[in-house]
Amino acid sequence: MRQIAPRPDSLYDLVERLIYRPGWRFSLTDIDRGQGSEGLTLIITTLGYNSYHVDDGESYRVNHYMIVPAASYDDRSWLRWLFEQCALVDRHEAMEFFALKTDDDVTRPYAPSHGPGNDPYLVREVGTDVDQRTSFRGEVNQS
Repeated sequence: MRQIAPRPDSLYDLVERLIYRPGWRFSLTDIDRGQGSEGLTLIITTLGYNSYHVDDGESYRVNHYMIVPAASYDDRSWLRWLFEQCALVDRHEAMEFFALKTDDDVTRPYAPSHGPGNDPYLVREVGTDVDQRTSFRGEVNQS
C-alpha cells in the first residue's frame, strides 16, 4: 500500500500550538508503528493513571499512535481531525476505567483490545482475559 500527499504544514502548525489535558504532549513524526505500518504519525503522549494500578497516582505515560491521513486538508479540517484524535484517546481511557465490582474481582466489560490486528479505540465487549493483557506488539502482560 502506498499513499502520497503534500507535507501538511497546517497540521504541523496546529500540533505545535495544541493544548489539551495537563501533561499531554503532541508531536508529528514519520515512524515505524510496527506490524508493517509506517508513515506520518500523530503521537499523543498522555499522562494519567494506570487504570489497573490507580494507587500509583498520575505517573503513567502512554504514547498513542494516530495515523495521519494522506490528505490535503485546510486548517478547519485538520483542527477537527486533531479534536477527533483526542476524543478517541479519551474514549480509550474511558473503556479502561469503566469497571464493575464482582464478588472477588473487578471486570472491565469494554477494556480495549491492544493486540495485533485490533483497533484499541473501538468500543466492544471483551473477548478474553488475554485480549485485555496483550500489547500492540503481541506480548501478553502478566497483569
